[in-house]
Amino acid sequence: MTSSEDAPRADDVPADGADAAAPTDEGTAPRWTRRRRVRRARLLQITTTTVVAVLGAIVGLMLVPATEVEVGPLTASVHVRPAVASETVLLLPPVGQVSFDTHTAPVRIEARVQGVDVEKAEALFYSDTGFAELQQSAPETITAAAARNAALNALFGAAGASLAVGLTFRRVRRSLIAGGSAVVLVGASAAATAATFSPASLTQPSFEGLLSQAAYIADLGEATAQDYQNYRSTLAEFVGQVSALYIAADSLPVGLDQENLITVLHVSDIHDNPQAYDVIAELDTQFAIDVVVDTGDIVSWGTPLEHELLTRIGTLDVPYVYVAGNHDGAGAAATIAAQPNATVLENEVTEVAGLRIAGIGDPRFAADDDSDAGGWREGDRAVDAAAFQLGETIETHDGDHPEAPVDLALFHDPTQPEGLLGRVPMVLSGHMHTADVQMDREGSGTDWLTLGSTGGALASGGVAPVLQGQDPLDLSARMLYFDADTRRLVAYDDITMGGLGLVSVSIQRTQVPAETHPLEVPEGAETPEEPVPSEQSVEPGEGLPDEERVTPTAPSSPLPEVSDGGEG
Repeated sequence: MTSSEDAPRADDVPADGADAAAPTDEGTAPRWTRRRRVRRARLLQITTTTVVAVLGAIVGLMLVPATEVEVGPLTASVHVRPAVASETVLLLPPVGQVSFDTHTAPVRIEARVQGVDVEKAEALFYSDTGFAELQQSAPETITAAAARNAALNALFGAAGASLAVGLTFRRVRRSLIAGGSAVVLVGASAAATAATFSPASLTQPSFEGLLSQAAYIADLGEATAQDYQNYRSTLAEFVGQVSALYIAADSLPVGLDQENLITVLHVSDIHDNPQAYDVIAELDTQFAIDVVVDTGDIVSWGTPLEHELLTRIGTLDVPYVYVAGNHDGAGAAATIAAQPNATVLENEVTEVAGLRIAGIGDPRFAADDDSDAGGWREGDRAVDAAAFQLGETIETHDGDHPEAPVDLALFHDPTQPEGLLGRVPMVLSGHMHTADVQMDREGSGTDWLTLGSTGGALASGGVAPVLQGQDPLDLSARMLYFDADTRRLVAYDDITMGGLGLVSVSIQRTQVPAETHPLEVPEGAETPEEPVPSEQSVEPGEGLPDEERVTPTAPSSPLPEVSDGGEG
């Protein structure tokens, strides 16, 4: 229908019935046609002006500098940006980011941790009043920084819109209207953000990067949310945890040529926890790993169902070198060997990423073996023999290749070390579910690094502590950095993540002294005349059949006495 305003009036219609669109005597169009043209021209003007103003405002907003702020020991930069997603994001390079759905306005509040004052961080932890003071000051500090950055957004947005419209249309009035509109829109967005901001959302974070594999850097899982009653204490706790994470930055080696390093990720005792493979993938993204080494107990019972989990190894974009643990059967080793990026070592030496690596599988096979906890010691002699056998293999290789000796050995159980001491510069092991580092072990020149459980020993005792109200085992991994020229270990990072519901992550770097110790077999660790029983002899690349591996039985209490020639 035609509105009464648009409909031609009687005096606009020619009396003789001529075409209404024809010119009048004065040579002008009918009044209602002219009005429509004016409206269209005005709409086009408003539309083009708006588009130009928006584009100018966007350019202006892109030029807004970050607002730097000090929150306790942290130095951060704060950005307030227009965005489709309404969220608050904390960027924590290199470990990822934490996001919170804090408000409903089309604004993204982004804070990037730039660094940590280590002296202030340590003072915070040792001060009786440090966290209380932080609870009082941190919210106001961050809020003030966000407000300043929002004001800069309004200023830059207005300037961008005004300049774009002024330069395009050469109209001062339009330029002022565009700038004022930008200020109003930015102000309205900031007001909406403040009005809809929900501190409770801080207990529901989402993660990207390495942090997606830790439950939460600041221990804010659902189980502990009730311990954080308000925004102040929540923020103070977060700052404290981030400070702890970044204290390690003070001890980073100086002058290392990152391109001249070989980065090795050591994992062990995954025990069926699929999260471990996610952790490996994320660590590879963050740290550019050259090779993953796995010192066994990747499964717990040796069932076909568990073996299906091992195909995840083939999806990792990094070489994977593995030796079997006492929980791993031949089926697990075969599944791993079938992966395109994997190498299973059985009394042999391989070269990966410029490192010569030797390894042998554990000679025991028992899903219920808890020898790390005491008792169950029937397999000790077999483990001892396996160490000597691998030691002989290393000595033979080094004799045949004096210009390319073995750099490190993989051996699951660290409790029977004699066969490897003084024969190889470094041994990596697991089995104990707790980490340990012994440099120059027993004066042999061999550095022995034992890792905890990358899977939190999930299917091998990891659940029991939680059911008993105790803390679960951490998920642990270790990053080792070797000089590509000398193949000497120059530093290592211990990476620890809370397991089974705990929510924390920490990285502790240790720089290794430059001096090295010559290899020397300690007294009493010489190779015996018959180091390996014939039934335990491992052919290179083959391994022992499961039925020929030692199967410990339940220990007596107290343990029975044995003669000098009996089993230990």
